[in-house]
Amino acid sequence: MKLPYADVEFDDKGALVHPEQVEEVEKLLADRRPTDVIVVSHGWNTTAGQARELYDRLVDSIVAVRPRVAGAGDRRFTVVGVVWPSIQWAPDENSGAGASVGGDVAALEAEIGQRIEDPAVRAKLTALAPRLESSSDAQEEFVAALRTTLPRSTKGEDKAGFDALKKAPPAEVLDAARGGGETDAAPAAVGGAASIDPAGLAPLDDGGGAGFFDSIVGAARNLVNVSTYYTMKERAGVVGQKGIAPLLERIHAEARGARLHLVGHSFGGRAVTAAALATSAPIASLSLLQAAYSHFGMAKDWDGSGKSGMFAKVPAKVSGPIIVTHTRNDKAVGMAYPVASRLARQIGVALGDADDPYGGIGRNGALKTPGGVAATLLDVGGTYDFSAHDVWSLNADAFVSGHSDVTGRQVAYAVLSAIVSA
Repeated sequence: MKLPYADVEFDDKGALVHPEQVEEVEKLLADRRPTDVIVVSHGWNTTAGQARELYDRLVDSIVAVRPRVAGAGDRRFTVVGVVWPSIQWAPDENSGAGASVGGDVAALEAEIGQRIEDPAVRAKLTALAPRLESSSDAQEEFVAALRTTLPRSTKGEDKAGFDALKKAPPAEVLDAARGGGETDAAPAAVGGAASIDPAGLAPLDDGGGAGFFDSIVGAARNLVNVSTYYTMKERAGVVGQKGIAPLLERIHAEARGARLHLVGHSFGGRAVTAAALATSAPIASLSLLQAAYSHFGMAKDWDGSGKSGMFAKVPAKVSGPIIVTHTRNDKAVGMAYPVASRLARQIGVALGDADDPYGGIGRNGALKTPGGVAATLLDVGGTYDFSAHDVWSLNADAFVSGHSDVTGRQVAYAVLSAIVSA
């Protein structure tokens, strides 16, 4: 690591795994006396070693572009890396995962093995996978078993999709996940849940086999993906609120003169946003790199009924800029939300894009957000005019090739520019 660095690991409840790590952070801060502390969180499918590799690559790029950012040379940076138990979410288009045909049972079994943490549920789903195409009983058992992995409840802009996933008839859930055929009328609601209407929605093809599929096995793959999304959504929020937020307060107490900056990738973006909302420590800047939460997360009156996003109060708590990288190239964010959209009966929109109520911030940027600024991710040397409290949605189509492509120099230049402008 080319900057002073320490990491802190949390469990899935946001509790410290190694409490002595915080003491090591405090010692590092006392020794280095930084002007700026960058707290960074990884997202999906990341072990502790992989997290450090991600942070190392990002820091390498920050150091490389530092001479091009006015005022950065005078700063003394220290980096604190957060590690938490994430699990694989959508296929990583940069690794080639998930590129096999949707109906491939082996691909489904592999994804179950990667994403389902409970051994008993994992074994049951794996045993059911070969029977899905031929047995309606197996399909019902599969959906029922998958539902046991979901959180008890959820909040936010995608709650309707979650409620349908939990309560709608299994056949409707699978039909929505695979694309479904046209129907004359929506099925009746069951148990108070939103029923699913796939009418008018053609199967989605993202070019990489990671979207909707015609087969039941393909639908099952999508359901494993979207159930993992809700699990990760809850966990990232808990880690941010219960773990990162108190950590920020201890960092602030030890280094009162230092500015605090948050950087989050994927579900790590949700974690640091939740931390910013919960903490009493002052936050100087927030950088969300292909973040995995709703594009209405920081919005006001996002649905015309006066509702605000879960993180609508965050911009006022950040003294400097908030930047959001987003791109249509992000298949992970762009394809997971459409499943929730189908489940919530959202029809007549382009699934996952800016008109979809269930679109992701890493796909479309921050929408209907006060202080929102639509801009472009610039090449190194470009001029940003970042301003306090504003939310800058940086279209990264030209420089970010996919969900995990967040350590390049253009991204680092934007992050460092936001940090220095704070």
